[in-house]
Amino acid sequence: MSPPWRDEVAIYLGPRKLVLVRRARLIRRRIIAATELLVPAAAPGDVGPALGRLADVLRESTWQRAAARVVVADPRARYGIVPWPATRLDTAGRLTHARYVLGDAYGEAVADWAVTLADTPPGRATVACAMPPGLRGALEETLAPARLTVVSIQPRLVVAFNAWRHRLPAHDAWFVSVDDGALCAVHLAHGDWDRVHVERLSSRWALELERLLAFCRLTGSQGTAPRVFVDAPGWMRGGAPAGAGIEWLDEEDGGDAQTQALAPVDGRPA
Repeated sequence: MSPPWRDEVAIYLGPRKLVLVRRARLIRRRIIAATELLVPAAAPGDVGPALGRLADVLRESTWQRAAARVVVADPRARYGIVPWPATRLDTAGRLTHARYVLGDAYGEAVADWAVTLADTPPGRATVACAMPPGLRGALEETLAPARLTVVSIQPRLVVAFNAWRHRLPAHDAWFVSVDDGALCAVHLAHGDWDRVHVERLSSRWALELERLLAFCRLTGSQGTAPRVFVDAPGWMRGGAPAGAGIEWLDEEDGGDAQTQALAPVDGRPA
């Protein structure tokens, strides 16, 4: 094993599953260990059981003393497209503007959520992402006994998009990511997000496939259909009929294996 200070532990925190991948921080970032664990059932938005399960596994030396990158399942994030303001705003003002946009879309439920803004050139809309308050603090408290230092916390949609953006056209295309319990769709226009949709899905994967196929039919209903690129579990490729309008994103096509490594294991739930 490489020296621990060079290692990185990637953690996927989902509503039903927890995935940990340890990589040696060398040139090829070799995977040293990986595991997937079931998370006890919890009320929507309650991360307590997942963090408790994480604390248990972090007692093992395999997962200790490293940098930690945490990927949060998409049902725990909210997104908004924030137009460039008509007047010049400082950082605090831009965050206030983003909170207004998110509040207009989701109401008081996100009033106290932590909000971050994507880096965007001046004059262009930006993406705001909100995650539950206290999530970072709770994660840091859970990871501290294992001497894991949080270097980033991102929703899976952002991780997946960044992994595949080299495969995506800059204009009039959809990127769809199917996560543990969520289908997220981002529309690209001139290289930027101009629409984002997040739909909660049931635990029945057959219904998730139907939702995906319905989405593809909807995007092709008017004039020239935009291309639809999908990052999803491998079994969906066999379940979708030919000509469904889906362009599957595969690791063999040059994608970042990080996306697949952090997603739930590629199998259908019982």
